[in-house]
Amino acid sequence: MGIKRRTRIWTSVGTAALLGGIAGCSEPAGTPAIADTQNEAVSSSQTSAPGFSEGEGESGSSGGEFGIDPVEAGTNPVVYLIALEVMRAHYLAGIDAFEAGERAAGAEMFAHPISEIYLDFEPVLESRGAPLFGDAMIAASVAPFNGESDEAIAEHVANVLTAIDAASAFMPDNQLSPAGIHARVLADLIERSALQYEVLETNPDAHEPYLDGYGFSEAARRYAGGHLDVIAASDPDLSLHLGQAIAALAIAFPTATRPDVLTGESPALLALAEGARTGADALR
Repeated sequence: MGIKRRTRIWTSVGTAALLGGIAGCSEPAGTPAIADTQNEAVSSSQTSAPGFSEGEGESGSSGGEFGIDPVEAGTNPVVYLIALEVMRAHYLAGIDAFEAGERAAGAEMFAHPISEIYLDFEPVLESRGAPLFGDAMIAASVAPFNGESDEAIAEHVANVLTAIDAASAFMPDNQLSPAGIHARVLADLIERSALQYEVLETNPDAHEPYLDGYGFSEAARRYAGGHLDVIAASDPDLSLHLGQAIAALAIAFPTATRPDVLTGESPALLALAEGARTGADALR
């Protein structure tokens, strides 16, 4: 992506946040201003080394984005699809949180994947001949600050999700079977969600890891709905295990708003994630 386009994207997002402010999101007092978070993201996207940056609260040995290499995404269908699904997870979590009353947190999620993934991923889309959707992401991220209706905001998010679906059809090929590809993507989403829950257990007052984990859980659930049957045809046991892991995550992350009492168990979730990863890696 050219410097001019990168700058235009962040100017669009940052200006809308500054003009609209947090007032339009009706968030309780004490919530960090979205404009500040976005300004930090602008600085990070302009100064970090090439590659997908790791969002605040998502880096480190657990609970992290783990860095999705944009170069590898251009040739590896698993990495390509994971990049798309991590972006999807942000929008799924964001719109659910927004509609549940966590309006500032939800709106913030719409902007996160622009800096964390899309800015470095757009050249991959271009090289694959896939449609670009940066403008759709901008529209969704600025809509909460422009006084648009909740219905319009939901439509913007739906447009992003539709664009992600379209982009998935342009994934590169390799030697893996469709079942092997989809199993690895699902295992990755499951692991990300489980790791976010581990962060929650060690940081009981944290809220961002909960929303991130919820998003990964929802993305895994939706991805399974479209691909678990393909996996089941090749490995019924792995398909069953993946389904069990997703069901356990749904219990740990029941809603987009964090419950007062966490009901999951980190060791059990991590064990399910490890089993999913092992099974997926064995499927060719």
